[in-house]
Amino acid sequence: MAADQGGGGTSGKIFFPSLCLLTFGLGVWQTQRYFEKVEMVQKREDDLRMEPLSGFDEWQKLKKNATSDNKDMEKDAKSYRRVHLSGKFQHDNEILIGPRGPPPGALAESGPNSGRGGGGGMSSSAQGYWVVTPLVVLDGDAGGTSTNQEDTGGTKPKRGWLGRLLGKQSERSVGGTDLESGNFAQSETSNKQQTIAWINRGWIPRHYINNKSNEVITSWERPQGIVQLMAMESNTENPGLFTPPSRIDYKKTETNNSNEQLQTNEKLLWMDRDAMEEITRCDTGCHPPLFVEINTNEDEEKEKMMQQYPVKPTEEYVGEFKVTPDIHVGYALTWFGLSGAGTMMTRKLLRRAR
Repeated sequence: MAADQGGGGTSGKIFFPSLCLLTFGLGVWQTQRYFEKVEMVQKREDDLRMEPLSGFDEWQKLKKNATSDNKDMEKDAKSYRRVHLSGKFQHDNEILIGPRGPPPGALAESGPNSGRGGGGGMSSSAQGYWVVTPLVVLDGDAGGTSTNQEDTGGTKPKRGWLGRLLGKQSERSVGGTDLESGNFAQSETSNKQQTIAWINRGWIPRHYINNKSNEVITSWERPQGIVQLMAMESNTENPGLFTPPSRIDYKKTETNNSNEQLQTNEKLLWMDRDAMEEITRCDTGCHPPLFVEINTNEDEEKEKMMQQYPVKPTEEYVGEFKVTPDIHVGYALTWFGLSGAGTMMTRKLLRRAR
């Protein structure tokens, strides 16, 4: 009985050594994560030094090759290559993710938009929302078949007078995209679905939105027509054990005293892929990739861009890891230290119980 109270009983002999083994195992795990993170950081740096991919089609080919070369998709297939994208935003399906802090280095150092860049929801910096907007990718950028002269090697296909007559209309609409009017409706002669990509366009302050009604109090930049941008692949988020539901509220139709419909936005607490596909009304089997738009302006233009919302991360910060290799080293040393101290204490405890 006294042996049990002193920790030298059977239960103590099992519990304390098991605790030491557990903390030692956590130290080994953090050591493994350190070497993995070093490789990921090096891959990010190497990818950023490469020339940007020319379009969505080239990015798809890169992903396909990565899938075939790497069986462990979640670990190795992530690309940090920059990619040029072109298409038209669907602002009606816009989603706000937050509250979140601004991306590091995104806010101006002085002026009305100055603030300390953060990125986490519990950050002490200014709080706001990420703006995620679906982009209908141009068909030529998405790997579709084009009929223009440049895509056929400079030689137009031979056809009769009827083909030439009908061809005039098809050349105006490339894969269902009317390039002159900016209309991305499906072509009657094409059954191909539109290619959608989600674009994290940047961060807006919290006071731009009425938190109760989701009404837009202050508007932000929403480019119309065909846009061209630089972006990097990103990931949606997976919930933890105690993560609350992503759908904190639903889109509402609000009217003011003049019976005018007010502009509202969907809000999510975190990037829930299922909820995002539902909100953006994705077709069955359509799983759009997520990209982060990059501020690629020259130094003198970056300050001007930081005065416009949504603010975007610059190249040196986009894709940056929140948990760096040095943090993994600290975690590993902590667990190994606890394991060593626990081993010494357990040894003394068991000796005293003899």
